[in-house]
Amino acid sequence: MGFLITRKEFLIGIAGSFIGGYPLAAGHKIMKKRALHGGGVRVHPSGRYYQDAAGVPVFLIGYYDWAAVPNGYYIDHPSRYREMMRLESPYHLNYIRISLGVNRMSASTHPPSWNGAPTPVPFLYVNSGRGWKVDLSLWDTIFWKGLQGQCEYAKAHGFIVHLSIFDGVELRQQGGASFGYQNSFWNPSNHIKLFYPQGDYSDLPRGFYRLSEFQSNKGIGFYQRKLIDKVCSEVARYDNVFFELGNELLSSNSAWNEAVIRYIRTKTANPVSQENNGGASNRAHSELQGWSQHDANTSLEVKRNLESIVGRGYPAWEDPDGPRLCDASSDELRAAAWRSLTGGAAGFGGFSTDFWTGGRGFQRKTAQYYGNLRKFLGEIGGSFAAMIPRQEIVGNPDMNSCLANVGKAYVVYIPEDAQVTLDLRGVRGNCRVRIYHPITGEWGKTLIMPAGDVLSIKKPRAMEDWVIHAVIQ
Repeated sequence: MGFLITRKEFLIGIAGSFIGGYPLAAGHKIMKKRALHGGGVRVHPSGRYYQDAAGVPVFLIGYYDWAAVPNGYYIDHPSRYREMMRLESPYHLNYIRISLGVNRMSASTHPPSWNGAPTPVPFLYVNSGRGWKVDLSLWDTIFWKGLQGQCEYAKAHGFIVHLSIFDGVELRQQGGASFGYQNSFWNPSNHIKLFYPQGDYSDLPRGFYRLSEFQSNKGIGFYQRKLIDKVCSEVARYDNVFFELGNELLSSNSAWNEAVIRYIRTKTANPVSQENNGGASNRAHSELQGWSQHDANTSLEVKRNLESIVGRGYPAWEDPDGPRLCDASSDELRAAAWRSLTGGAAGFGGFSTDFWTGGRGFQRKTAQYYGNLRKFLGEIGGSFAAMIPRQEIVGNPDMNSCLANVGKAYVVYIPEDAQVTLDLRGVRGNCRVRIYHPITGEWGKTLIMPAGDVLSIKKPRAMEDWVIHAVIQ
């Protein structure tokens, strides 16, 4: 929300999702049949991507903004998850990230809720006679029915839902704003009675992150577990959901993160990822099934940052919640998305302030560009899941990116160069080369070139950035 938050991530389903209107990938019917027997979102066998309930590898892409969980309610701006999905669906985007840690706002909070109505949160607020206080022994049924409604809508429109359980935004002071700790349902001063001892439970090393209390199921740890149990139970029926430990838990430590992730995994078979900002010192050392970060300000920084987080045995990606990417141009976001794909990322999301009061509104051009990437993946099938970043075989690797299954298939993204080389020395056969236009979503002519040497490929005229798909025959 313009303060220390970063929200919005999506990802892009691929490999022949029929929901997206693109051809089914080979073997999809078989995997679809398997999905009817308890499938869900899982980590793909490659360890680099996720797969959907049908077992099809997906590259996640979307366009996320901070909002109240139940449809029809608002925080301090008019953003709504349902509306985001409705607008994105025609472009075949497939990922939405929803934070469950958004504070209750009302007409009397500062800032107030956008329409003056109280915002439902996981726990129930009751009128104590001293104002509205939260009762951690009771659930707000409007919130939980609203969450299920979002998952239902997402499933019907081809979206995978990434649920962020805790949120550092509501745990930080934020200058006393209602979206910060002063108004948090974790703050004992907002409780109707004493649920755990008075103290500071904000985003501090010994505040919210109390390892012994979590492990012993006492104090705040009891209620942290209680929320995890409730989340996993409420969405267990949905095969289009996976989890994130929390958004921007900046002061958490690796031991607490690992313990909480391990506990979540006892409650669900769906993946559990961790998001972090500003470094990896608090990364869980085991149990991790995904890593995302909000560190890049430009598409080039996306490319460079991926080199240190991709290929560690779990899906990883850089989402555009950096100080500048959240309001970047459609052209910059297009480049960031393609650099994510060819950098081996599991996806690319797009947090922005577009839907907020005074924002730019829905950026159709950005959605169109993301949709073109989605279309590209739908047409090449699931072959990308067998590829890994091989930047050393493409010319000018500081700028250009290459995803490759060496000797079989290559995807190259070239943001500016009019000509690029691809090192196919030692590869036998002919190379079928097709050039894709990220702006228009159109393919150029097919070229057949002999492999076994360094190929030099020229950009067709009238293209800005361009993509090469090369297959060895």
